[in-house]
Amino acid sequence: MKNRFLPIIVALALVTGLSLRADALPVGTLLQIDAALDRPVVPAQQPEDVVVQIKILPTRASDLIPRPPVNLSLVLDRSGSMSGQKIEQAIQAAELAVGRLGARDRVSVIIYDHDVETLVSSQVVTDEGLYAIKRALRRVSARGNTAIYAGLSQAAAELRRYRDAGYVNRMILLSDGLANRGPTEVADFRALGRALAGEDIVISTVGLGLGYNEDIMATLADAGQGNTYFVENADDLPRIFAGELGDALNVAATNIEIIVRPRGGARILKSLGREAELRDGAARFRMPQVYSGLEKLALVEVRAPQGVVGAVEDLIDVEVNYLPAGSSQTRSQQVSVPIRYTDQVEQVVAAARKDVAQNVVDNRVAEAKEAAINYADAGDREEAASSLRSVVGKISADYGFLGDEVVAAPSANLEHEADEVQTKGLSNEKRKSFRADSYQSRNQQSVQ
Repeated sequence: MKNRFLPIIVALALVTGLSLRADALPVGTLLQIDAALDRPVVPAQQPEDVVVQIKILPTRASDLIPRPPVNLSLVLDRSGSMSGQKIEQAIQAAELAVGRLGARDRVSVIIYDHDVETLVSSQVVTDEGLYAIKRALRRVSARGNTAIYAGLSQAAAELRRYRDAGYVNRMILLSDGLANRGPTEVADFRALGRALAGEDIVISTVGLGLGYNEDIMATLADAGQGNTYFVENADDLPRIFAGELGDALNVAATNIEIIVRPRGGARILKSLGREAELRDGAARFRMPQVYSGLEKLALVEVRAPQGVVGAVEDLIDVEVNYLPAGSSQTRSQQVSVPIRYTDQVEQVVAAARKDVAQNVVDNRVAEAKEAAINYADAGDREEAASSLRSVVGKISADYGFLGDEVVAAPSANLEHEADEVQTKGLSNEKRKSFRADSYQSRNQQSVQ
């Protein structure tokens, strides 16, 4: 029985003389997939709500397969609030990022205040070009207001010039301020992020200091399928930019689609953490890119029908479709996830997957922080605190039998956060921290 829960390892040998083109690789070389339930054994004779976790871990034979080239656009806020150390550190971070690109990569740099300027139009990163880019960056100074939307739109125009030429398309936005020129509503930026993600342009955002609009920045990253960062100290910018570019330089697969279909009398209730499209009884997750060595998760709550003691039934089917980086041929993998019914409580406990439960807890905490932000914004401290405390009860009820290592630490932290929110409200700094923490947990972001 236990063999059915082992990771599905798809790694075929690469033989001497094999073509280095990704299209020539055996099907399924790049991804390891583990599909498992938090409780693969449940009590018989009653319906049970369980969580299925689909974990994707990309691998890459980087010594055999050249990585696809990167099409990068850096969008830098140069408004007046960026004066001094902030703009200096932003320039240094941009220089380091560009310096890590190779001769096949392209880069553009957009700067904005109340106006938008294409400081560096899209170009390959030659030694001579790198010197010119750094020289141009050194001439940037802070001034004016904050036209974020216009800056993003100009960066998208630069990326589109080479979007269909086999590049991995990436945009990194840095801002320390509020959008106060052009479109300023969160809905505007959500629509822009989704439109660009539909063009395979991934957006990551870096919010610097305490003055930026975290709702806009997190929404952009969410809709644009990238990362988001809350950076209090400008000294951290070079490290953040280096980590972001590291992702872009290690794309293993693109156009990832995960489809979860229930079997028999099972029913999908909701996605947890990462957003899914629920349609025709199935859940569909989409990710534009995954990176070598960095796992990504999709979590779905499923209502399992009641079963008889000893029965083993396939609960859901999982299909994963993806395009290996540098390839034009879609790969597909499928697996079914079973569930077993018992009348022995000790069997339920022994079979439970602590690793899956821990990820479920992390995502429930992330959702609770989002709810707390909404209540606090409405001026209701009591409900904000209650939303945090309610999760303590939920995770204790679901996973208390797994011991303190799963439940105790997050519960204690949530109780502390709830007390602080109830007595002091949600400060600007705490609100930004909640928003970033929630996003990073839901999207398994590697925090640099």
